[in-house]
Amino acid sequence: MRYVKIKANNYNEAMMKLKMDHGDEAIPISHKYIKEGGLFKSRLFAREIVELTAAIQERKRLVKPRDDKKSNIDITVDDLDGASRIIGSRIIDRMNDDGLRDKSNRDFNAPGQAHKKDDQPRSTPGDSPKRKENTVIIGEDELNSLKRFEKEFHEIKEKLNRLMENRGTETANVVSSNSEEDKYVKPYLEMLEHNEFDHEDCVTLIDQVKNSISKEDLKDKFKIEKTLKELMKSKIVTSGPINTGNKKKVIMFFGPTGVGKTTTMAKLGAIYALREGYRVSFITIDNYRIAATEQLKKYAEIMKIPIFVVNDQDSFKEVIDREKSDIIMIDTSGRSHKNELKISEIKSFVEKIEYDFEKILCVSANTKKVDLIDVFKAFDILHVDSIIITKVDETSYIGNIIDVADKYNKPISYYTNGQEVPNDISVADPDKILSMIFQGVNI
Repeated sequence: MRYVKIKANNYNEAMMKLKMDHGDEAIPISHKYIKEGGLFKSRLFAREIVELTAAIQERKRLVKPRDDKKSNIDITVDDLDGASRIIGSRIIDRMNDDGLRDKSNRDFNAPGQAHKKDDQPRSTPGDSPKRKENTVIIGEDELNSLKRFEKEFHEIKEKLNRLMENRGTETANVVSSNSEEDKYVKPYLEMLEHNEFDHEDCVTLIDQVKNSISKEDLKDKFKIEKTLKELMKSKIVTSGPINTGNKKKVIMFFGPTGVGKTTTMAKLGAIYALREGYRVSFITIDNYRIAATEQLKKYAEIMKIPIFVVNDQDSFKEVIDREKSDIIMIDTSGRSHKNELKISEIKSFVEKIEYDFEKILCVSANTKKVDLIDVFKAFDILHVDSIIITKVDETSYIGNIIDVADKYNKPISYYTNGQEVPNDISVADPDKILSMIFQGVNI
């Protein structure tokens, strides 16, 4: 048996070349990727090719026996599992005086095929010298090559077995170690998932915690919580209270139906009018919900704040230009985020404002994340400046809004936690928001 090396652009091409050049009896042994054709015999600009090593079985012509009888010559080698296997048999026949012809049977028995014994007895140490002279040893090179190949195969097999055993031990240790660590961080992973943060973000945050503190500190829930809060702070961007300045300030509130825009505007109106001493005016363009308009009128009457109800863009612009208040707050009709036409109608009012203008989107904390994404996407046409989270008191999880606001790069200005005017509203603060998120941790 001899060995050849085939070079080609890829493995399939090398196999095809092997079969074409050496037939189906060629046995591929291994392949590797090498560099070839580098500039000035270096690896610079060298291309990667495949080098395939294969074994080719050689068929040698046999030495003819000297007697007239047929002789079966069998070659037997040990199989890889230690069992004997017949790899070939040839029948040598002495022809007439005109010449010798080799009627060799070139068909080899398949591995594992039962060997048919020769009818004639095999030679023994007591046989005559003439009988020994007629016995021919065949394929010594092939036998040596097969034995070398078998030895190499067993060495590779042993190395692979040792490697797999070591890997199994290492994996078991890692799993055991990870299981111990996961016991302490699991409640925080569940808390993040309940807050509807993306799963990939949850896993990343927990992995960062595990990499930031020692294994001993992982048993301390206070250190875990502190580290996780520091990592999460980057997700919580706040804008602080409304910046009034020295000019006329116009603030418009948007949001889906039922999120509490009107009550939220009344709370801020009371704070700036009654506590801060600013001159405040209310405008409503909500002509669809009579109850909401009446509610705002009642708040305005109690706080002695002027209120204007407008139906069209011209009247809207006229009121804003005429009003001498420091702060003008505008309540819009609640619109479904799926109603693009009505949101575009609100945009027509937005385009009439030429003063210091702030646009605030109100979203309820108990809204599912999938719906929040649609809300942010729909109202993004209005170029919202900040977010007010409403109804924080009606849910245990507000991470859904934090995550979506972070993805849309919208800062949070306030959050509301009740219906009482003007008390149940607070300026957004990262530490307070984190405390609300972490109150859902079950340890």
